[in-house]
Amino acid sequence: MRVISGKYKGKKLNSPIGNDVRPTGDKVKESIFDVIQFDVAGCRFLDLFCGSGAMGIEALSRGAEYVTFADISRDSIALTQSNLKGIDGNYKVLNREFADALNAADGKWDFIFVDPPYKRNYIESICNTVLKKNMLAEGGYIIYEHSDSGYVLPDGMYIAKRKNFGVATVDFIAKSRGKTALAGSYDPITKGHMDVLDKALEEFDEAVILIARNPDKNYLFSLEERVRFAEKAVIDYLNVKVDVCEGYVYEYCKNAGINTVYRGYRNDCDKAYEEDMAKFNAQYGLRTQLVEGVREISSSLIREKLKNGEDIKKYLPVGVARAVVKAFKEKNL
Repeated sequence: MRVISGKYKGKKLNSPIGNDVRPTGDKVKESIFDVIQFDVAGCRFLDLFCGSGAMGIEALSRGAEYVTFADISRDSIALTQSNLKGIDGNYKVLNREFADALNAADGKWDFIFVDPPYKRNYIESICNTVLKKNMLAEGGYIIYEHSDSGYVLPDGMYIAKRKNFGVATVDFIAKSRGKTALAGSYDPITKGHMDVLDKALEEFDEAVILIARNPDKNYLFSLEERVRFAEKAVIDYLNVKVDVCEGYVYEYCKNAGINTVYRGYRNDCDKAYEEDMAKFNAQYGLRTQLVEGVREISSSLIREKLKNGEDIKKYLPVGVARAVVKAFKEKNL
């Protein structure tokens, strides 16, 4: 192991002996710091299961203002202290169990690195404590290295980013700024819809693509197809899910704890319609955020292009066009 970058770049670090401690590999470590590189200088970094201390030392090398190293193992603490020899900076080393270390960690933390034994699921307890004590600074992450994707986060937190490394997965868990919904027929989902989604995610951390089920409307594609297309469009968005709205949008949002819906408009006619819908939803406590300047891509345009056998790739999200063309051909319209 070595320090990858910063003041102590190239410094060799002692590795733990045996299989009880699994140090974060240099490749994984480098990828983690690539994500947070511009925010490390001046940060407060908590290395909660420090093992060899490699993650906290990397943070110090890159200019972290303060680092706390914590581990219940005396051997790990001794190894961390050995690796800290010759390292300047403001830091503390605690020989404590993770819950005690969290309770002792006062103030706000920009990054809390969590790399427990893979068979131990402590992350839910850690997240609950962090929320209860309001420990995470604005824009900060709990960085969780693990091999189990089946854990459940408490309300108020979400996975902002995920990196996969074979056996290991690293999740960047953040405090949520709330959730919004984007309701529509999505017949099919287009790049215009994605414009609205990207705008919504500037204000909210989570979003629901809410697809209408309306038996009185003549859709080009079935509900199942529209859901499938939307899921393809947002496959790389960890904080976006696709759902179906069976009734009124305001009812769905009330049950889901959503207070704001995002809607886009392309022209004055669209705007007038959306403003009327916004007034209707406002009667039931649902706020509407209108997004102007959405690309001129309508369902009727897509239908026309498909019937004429024209290329529709420039109108639809990556990976969606092929599925749409295939589904349309199967209809023999």
